[in-house]
Amino acid sequence: MNRVVPGQARVLVVGPHRDDEAIGCGGTICRHADCGDVVEVVHLTGLGGATLAEAREAGRRLGVSDISTLSGPATQITADPALLTELVAVFRRFRPDIVYAPHPGEDDPAHRVTADLVREARWLSAYPLLPEAGTPLAEPVGTVYEFEVWTPMARPSVFVDITAVRDRKADALAAYSSQLAHNEWIEGALGLNRYRGVTSGHGEFVEAFTAARTAHACF
Repeated sequence: MNRVVPGQARVLVVGPHRDDEAIGCGGTICRHADCGDVVEVVHLTGLGGATLAEAREAGRRLGVSDISTLSGPATQITADPALLTELVAVFRRFRPDIVYAPHPGEDDPAHRVTADLVREARWLSAYPLLPEAGTPLAEPVGTVYEFEVWTPMARPSVFVDITAVRDRKADALAAYSSQLAHNEWIEGALGLNRYRGVTSGHGEFVEAFTAARTAHACF
């Protein structure tokens, strides 16, 4: 695999809810930003959870260039055609080189739907369909990595050492104060990262992924 030249990669992170991006791949986002890559985060819904102000502050701490929210409902997100069209429009506007999304084995139904929508949007974004979503890409995005939020993957194949940016990830999660009132998400997220570090041998704290499509290496 070829690494995209630092400073040129456009990285799109798709999360069902505000905070999922920081939990699942916050450290990897930091590493992309440190390489000079442009990182954009899109959430399928902004209802029933963290505020946009919290998401923007978390994004600032991670090094995200832009954050947007689609029109998904607060609960029971489905593969609605209108939501799919919105996501295709994001792909066509941002034109990412690398995409991150939850893995399809997540227990949370909204996370599984997000995985399905990203896979479908990747394909649709490069075909002459949905003209209302903008000009199609020349070809489908070549690289898609799927991350774990709260449901560990059985066989992850890609590991990113986030030890050096662990504290920045924790700091970004701390920006979601409304969610920390419900549970200790920081401890849970870093606990999974520590487990991945111990079992993979790729660092002290590690984020794990499956490679749905790989034209470019993470790092």
